Amino acid sequence: MNPENFPAVGEQVRVTYGLNETAHDVFYTVCAWVEIPYDMGSRFYAMGYQAVLGAQTLRRDAGAENVLNMCYVFDTPNPQAEAAAEEFLSALAAQEGSPLMYESKAIHRAHFREYQMTFVLLGGLLCAIIGIVGVLNFFNAMMTSILSRRREFAVLQAVGMTKRQLKAMLVWEGMLYTLGSGVISGLISAAVNPLAGRLLEQGYWFYRYHYTIAPVLLAIPVFALLGYAIPTIMYAQAARQSVVERLREAEV
Repeated sequence: MNPENFPAVGEQVRVTYGLNETAHDVFYTVCAWVEIPYDMGSRFYAMGYQAVLGAQTLRRDAGAENVLNMCYVFDTPNPQAEAAAEEFLSALAAQEGSPLMYESKAIHRAHFREYQMTFVLLGGLLCAIIGIVGVLNFFNAMMTSILSRRREFAVLQAVGMTKRQLKAMLVWEGMLYTLGSGVISGLISAAVNPLAGRLLEQGYWFYRYHYTIAPVLLAIPVFALLGYAIPTIMYAQAARQSVVERLREAEV
């Protein structure tokens, strides 16, 4: 509020009630400036100032026949009272020909849950796409590494490395890929998440940032499985050929 645009505390203001012959003026003294909560507002505004006035004083000054309820605020101090008020209002507004409308916590909660689901669906879809891309990149990096080193593996077997040793080496490399991916992902998550969380807190009043490492930890077993399965499958395919055949293919 801008105090310059409002009557000063202690100043008298004139309010006109009625129309034409019934019009009359009443003077009130400004006691204080207050901010009316949104949930207590009428949702309708006209020219002039909004004011808080006792119901009895309003009926006395305006005349009881001229006072109409624009809104009614229910006091529901517990869930039972809230459910009872919701049931009463729902039945009242549903009557045939009823012009009544109402807002309640249940309605606002339902709208808010729909709003939340938008973030959940979009965020979940985005995370799923990023996760699939990450898994495919990991899969591609391991396969490319193994395929590009076929001659190296054939030479190692030619000089005495056993199949079991070669398979174990490939599996351990896959596990090291998994460990490296987990460490790098954890560090990036710890560095980026707080910044993104603070930005979201500033942009959305209902958002509260809470850092968790759980998604990274849940992804590690998936990458560990890939790190074991890919070298095993690739080695099984390569083992079908002899060392000489693999060396000849590599030379060509």
